[in-house]
Amino acid sequence: MSDTVISTSDARLSAIAVAITCASRVRKVQLLRTLADGASLESLSEHLSTSERKAGERAVEEGGALGFEIMPYSSERYPSVLRATSLPPAALFVRSKDKLFAFPQKMVSIVGTRAASVEMCQRASVLGARLAQADLCVVSGLALGIDGAAHRGALTANVSCPTIAVVAHGLERTYPPSHTNLADSIVDRGGALISEYPPGTEPLKHHFLERNRIVAGLSLGVVVIQAGERSGSLVTARFAAEYGRDVFVFEAEGDDARCVGGANLIEEGAIPIAGAREVLSEYGALPAQSESAGDGHGRTMTVDEYLRMTGYSAGQMLRLEMEGRVLRLPGNRVSVMME
Repeated sequence: MSDTVISTSDARLSAIAVAITCASRVRKVQLLRTLADGASLESLSEHLSTSERKAGERAVEEGGALGFEIMPYSSERYPSVLRATSLPPAALFVRSKDKLFAFPQKMVSIVGTRAASVEMCQRASVLGARLAQADLCVVSGLALGIDGAAHRGALTANVSCPTIAVVAHGLERTYPPSHTNLADSIVDRGGALISEYPPGTEPLKHHFLERNRIVAGLSLGVVVIQAGERSGSLVTARFAAEYGRDVFVFEAEGDDARCVGGANLIEEGAIPIAGAREVLSEYGALPAQSESAGDGHGRTMTVDEYLRMTGYSAGQMLRLEMEGRVLRLPGNRVSVMME
């Protein structure tokens, strides 16, 4: 890691912002609501206890020593779309290649169940790739299943910031541990890992629910791919609706309990989609011509690229070939449906 990185010349504001995050859950919500209503960080410092202030100062020092940027609510680079929400984080810890990370102007979230089907993971990967290729940064939560597939797909795009992962713990760890290489790849490719939680924070259950408001708040819209009736993805969708953001849902085929939550969202007014085209069209990012290689099936790539994009094993890809979802081409290439 590098030397201390703080995104503002006034380290005191960073310490105040992080101190708010370190407060008890009830006090934290109260302070964040006051912040969203127009109060300054300076004014909120008067409401912090001595122990809270010291906790904020320690967290800023620890985060800086680990090479993380601390981006307080007052920073000019704090994302304006997140600032406009009803409960914005007082500060963001950022892990990236750059000392001063710049959030992309257009971000779209992809969320879904951890226990996703192979087919829906493929859809998430393809969608992530298509959005990133159109310079729509993919935001997700680094979880197993849909989140990981969306990140991997986005990483196949040759753009400066293909994807951002919002996590529910301190940035010195990776959760789940199996996604350590994925997290490193996100940073190496120009993306970022972000969290409102200081170093040392454990991945507790309620942190994931709180994290979901940031996923929704960063984005123009949220795409839900395979969400059960009690999925945490539905929480993200609710936040998105509250913030006035678009909510898209992949229409499911067949009777799969893992898609019940998404079907309920459609009944409540979410936008049903069959692929990337509807999302790209909504944000003016639809290519003038299809990326199809002209075989009538979809986008072509090498087998290695496809396995890297989806995270599948060769056996899983063979199953998709047998189902007609992946077409094997000459020259160790495959063609996959893009929508």
